[in-house]
Amino acid sequence: MDRTLLWIAAATGLGYALASAQEPSDALEAARSSVGMLAQSLPWIVVSMFLAGLVSQWLEPELVAKWLGREAGIAGIAFGAILGVLGTGSRFAVYPLAVSLLAADASPGAVVAFTTSWQLTSLARLPAEFPFFGIPFTLVRFVVSLLISVAGGVLFEWLWNAWSHFR
Repeated sequence: MDRTLLWIAAATGLGYALASAQEPSDALEAARSSVGMLAQSLPWIVVSMFLAGLVSQWLEPELVAKWLGREAGIAGIAFGAILGVLGTGSRFAVYPLAVSLLAADASPGAVVAFTTSWQLTSLARLPAEFPFFGIPFTLVRFVVSLLISVAGGVLFEWLWNAWSHFR
């Protein structure tokens, strides 16, 4: 088991113990809320894991490396950001897909651009923004968010490479 998970589990257990000692009804309500969230998200998590496994079998590592790999450079990072724009799924689908991309030799920067773009931009959200912000504001926000995704991917790639030399 992952050590980080053990630390988070221990901290959560300690938090529940302290909450229970101070106000047992708050701890009980927190536990009920947690169970409700788990019941709501568990089907998504299970289906998404199976989908990610299937996608990982379909991804051709050579193709992923060509379009999203380190050799693709900034163009690969930009392509990752563009793929993120198309993402409309939940985090339970997108993150396993991102891990599958990493496993198929996508560069870390392209995967960061993909996940960042997915969070900041989405074609599916644009029609919902137009009535509130107007078309010019929405399009400028969209372009800036896409550029931020690419810049974040480039910065992450640079930092990841620098950090990797110290490991």
